Amino acid sequence: MTQLNYFFAGALLVSTLVGTAAASAADRVALVIGNGTYHKVPTLPNPTRDAADISKALERLNFKVTQISNGTAAEMRRAIVEFGRNTEGSDMAVVFYAGHGMEVGGENWLIPTDAELRSDTDVESEAVSLRSINLQVSKARQLGLVILDACRNNPFAAKMQRSLRTRAVTRGLAPTEPTDNVLVAYAARDGTTANDGDGRNSPFTAALLRNIETPGLEISFLFRNVRDEVMSATKREQQPFVYGSLSKEAIYLKPLATAPAQSTPAPSEAPVTTEDERAWKAIKTSSDASLYEDFLKRFAYSPHAAEVRQRLANLKTKQVVSIAPPVAIAPSAAAPTETIAKLSVERDSNKPISNSAEGNVRNLFAPEDAQRVAAMGTYLKLKMPAFAIGETKVDVPASFRRYVGIWVLKDDSGKDRQRMLILTEVSGDLALGYHVYGPPGTRTPSGEPAGYVFIAGKISDNVLRFNSGKYPVEVKLSEANAMTMQFTDPDRKSKGAIFRLTPLWQLIPVVCKAGFKVGDDNTCEPNKVRGSTVRRPEASGKATPAAPTPPRTAGGSTMEERYRACRKLVKGFAQREACARNGSI
Repeated sequence: MTQLNYFFAGALLVSTLVGTAAASAADRVALVIGNGTYHKVPTLPNPTRDAADISKALERLNFKVTQISNGTAAEMRRAIVEFGRNTEGSDMAVVFYAGHGMEVGGENWLIPTDAELRSDTDVESEAVSLRSINLQVSKARQLGLVILDACRNNPFAAKMQRSLRTRAVTRGLAPTEPTDNVLVAYAARDGTTANDGDGRNSPFTAALLRNIETPGLEISFLFRNVRDEVMSATKREQQPFVYGSLSKEAIYLKPLATAPAQSTPAPSEAPVTTEDERAWKAIKTSSDASLYEDFLKRFAYSPHAAEVRQRLANLKTKQVVSIAPPVAIAPSAAAPTETIAKLSVERDSNKPISNSAEGNVRNLFAPEDAQRVAAMGTYLKLKMPAFAIGETKVDVPASFRRYVGIWVLKDDSGKDRQRMLILTEVSGDLALGYHVYGPPGTRTPSGEPAGYVFIAGKISDNVLRFNSGKYPVEVKLSEANAMTMQFTDPDRKSKGAIFRLTPLWQLIPVVCKAGFKVGDDNTCEPNKVRGSTVRRPEASGKATPAAPTPPRTAGGSTMEERYRACRKLVKGFAQREACARNGSI
């Protein structure tokens, strides 16, 4: 081939690649508008931040994004016209708007920052109609999507004069009827208003950001997730709503990744980037059914959900508890009731637990327990430290050893941080471990991201005191095994709210006083007596005690095997541990 032929072949290849890249870039187009700084009404703090965060998310989803901040009427109209030209021939076209919007005479309008709107007749000249935006996105071949976080409590509506008594002017938006394959999502249902929020983003945009980049989440389920999260965050005061209909074809903003066609050596382990991937990695080798149940509650639409359901079904059908005779226990070992009574006396008297035939009386921190802790950390979006449960000496008082374990604070409201307190060992009155904290909530004074700090504190008067950063912390563990955590603000020199933590795992069994039992959350609760243990008197008038129920046994040659068998017999770490040590309950 001559040099000229090489030149033309190269030029053809370059032009083909450029054309392909241009077509790929134009397959997905988006227009994002955030109006917060209005000239005639008070400023909205969130819309510009909402728009900036949504723009970044759409860019990561391979959209060609045009962003407008605090757009005037002229800027918005010009951007919409240009966007309409870009949508021709595209696969997906998305418009996101955050700011003020309103309904006038049954038609919806988005309000630019320079609007004055003294009268309802000013709307056509000063605002932008939703109808014009729907028309532009309808040009996309696969999906046209309009997302409006614009149902806020609008101050324009209150001061506008109406030219006709029958012409309604409302703060919310009216229902809309888009064309086929166009969806219009409202932050709040028609006729209602949306909350701007106290955090960086509005409740609607915050929920959208948490779901929009989820791999394999179909567009309909994406907005179902957003609806549920917003209603939960606003205590059902705000209900997002989606208008429009789609064909039977599944549509994904982020499809599941597919393997490349060319033969390339696969890496030893693919990078884990999403929450459900991290959770799946933490539990996929486990035989604990509860971990899979937790996964399905959190990630119902994960690409791993089908496999998780299958594994859960297999575990529930295949796990059969063995009832073979337990392994013989040394004669010197105390009986279960004697051991529990002894633990109770030693705990109440603040004496160290003796070194009996069972050795140090403690729970077994099995691999499945470590997986459960890791899965909980993923669920709470925590940055987990690497840790190991140390050997606590038997001369440490039992009242101190009760602190060793993993304790969890779950806040589903989104107002405070999720937390985990990991106490790995106690030596004398010194306790060591980690304070792990999640992302800031809407009412968290500090904007510090998720992380953890190593802690070393002292236990005195049944209170563990340590510093987490600049904040002094007091932790108390009650006789009922309920833990509370309270922070002190060093600047204001005042104590904050009291948080309650529940045990995820503990070193020693929980022993409750008479009349109480260990509940599902591993704390002591009143033992409700449902019936009498004495039979009715016979003809002789003497009461005959009920025959004792034979103990149920759990077979296994090792502590771990018996522990797993006991999981099907009893609830609570304490009962399972006693069952595993003694082989029966």
